[in-house]
Amino acid sequence: MRHATFALFATIGAFPAVAVAQQHEHSTAAHDHAGKPVECLTLAAPPWSGLPASDLAVIRQLQTSLTGVQASAAAAQSGFAPAFGDIPTMGVHWVSRARMQDGVKLDQPDHLLFTRIAGHDSLVGVAYAFRGPLDAKIPATFSSELAQWHDHANLGGGAGQTLHMLHVWFVPSPYGPFAGNNFFLPLMSADMALPSPCWIQTDAEVERLELLASLIDVVNRDRDSLTTTGQGRRAMRRDGRAMSLLSGLADRVGPSFRALDSAALRGDRIAWQRAADQSLDLLRPLERQLLTTVRDLVKGVQVSTGRAPQQE
Repeated sequence: MRHATFALFATIGAFPAVAVAQQHEHSTAAHDHAGKPVECLTLAAPPWSGLPASDLAVIRQLQTSLTGVQASAAAAQSGFAPAFGDIPTMGVHWVSRARMQDGVKLDQPDHLLFTRIAGHDSLVGVAYAFRGPLDAKIPATFSSELAQWHDHANLGGGAGQTLHMLHVWFVPSPYGPFAGNNFFLPLMSADMALPSPCWIQTDAEVERLELLASLIDVVNRDRDSLTTTGQGRRAMRRDGRAMSLLSGLADRVGPSFRALDSAALRGDRIAWQRAADQSLDLLRPLERQLLTTVRDLVKGVQVSTGRAPQQE
């Protein structure tokens, strides 16, 4: 099944095979933990004014302490290394093994989240993680009820173990600062203006954004990335149409993407929604089906613990 998934994603020109493999392994999750829309004026973008004062203080201190690792090269010098590949709504997790073994400390996140923006790797958030049983006591971190941890069972390292994780975003996130997925990242990576989070509140608006973000990522991701791994090269050999299909898709949706960017810059909600719908309407049935699969796999990486943090 995994190799079939590689072939499907190669056909539409999706993200690197290394990232797909990680997501496919976790797609067996009972349900996703992508998050849901939050109060759009106070909890969907910095300065996160809707958070408790204690949480705001921690996030500000984190950003201050990480001023020296705003680039991935600096992160590498600080003992972090990339893992899992570039996941569209999370970026690349740079992991410090030393910090992973040292317990959860609010002032020392063990994952740095990088996304390519304006041609440069940019620090967009951090994450905390630890391995333990599914019912492990979650350490107290942030006070907000939005700060729900999620699990990655296939990264647990052994039977009955899972990897517990909590994300913290430094950039706008339509589902809040602690969401497992940030569907604004593909727009940032494509240098597109962001829509107002207040335009993304209903189920229909959420569906539109998630599919649109997946489409933007597919069209704008480095086309050479499909061939950077052995599995990616094999998938490309099995379907030589991949690059031509990607080029054709980009040509079809390019004008509507420009209209999207323009509408967001003007703050024109109706025009932005119209351009988003036009972009998605240009997809052929198979392309839309594959795009939905991409979106569902990305969201399926997350498995909610369903438990609030507890003091150890």
